[in-house]
Formats: sequence, structure tokens, C-alpha cells
Amino acid sequence: MTDEESVLERAVAQLRVAEAAVIEARTALSAVIVAEHRAGVPVADLAARTGKSATGIRNLLDAAGV
Repeated sequence: MTDEESVLERAVAQLRVAEAAVIEARTALSAVIVAEHRAGVPVADLAARTGKSATGIRNLLDAAGV
């Protein structure tokens, strides 16, 4: 394996780790959004606090069965 190939392989491995971290963070955020909404936080407030649209929050809640 050449140095260039080794650098590429390391970059790909780093990307895969980062992608897994993003998936984990999105899953955690979704769980918190659902819990906050169940605790009475309005969709508009959740949208403002997360930077997501109200429609996005409603879609997330709908997908979670809330």
C-alpha cells in the first residue's frame, strides 16, 4: 500500500466514525425532542431551540408516534 493509499484509507475510516457519531447525535436529539414535547414543551419552542422548522419537529414527533 502506498502512502497515498494509506492516507485515503485513514480519511475514509475517519469519515465513517464521524458519520456514526452524527447518527448517534441525531438519535439522541430526537429522543430529547420527544421527551420535551411529552413534558409539555410546544412545537414552536422546540423548533426555536433546535434550529429546526416546526414542520420538521412535527414530522419527527409523528414518526415517533407522538
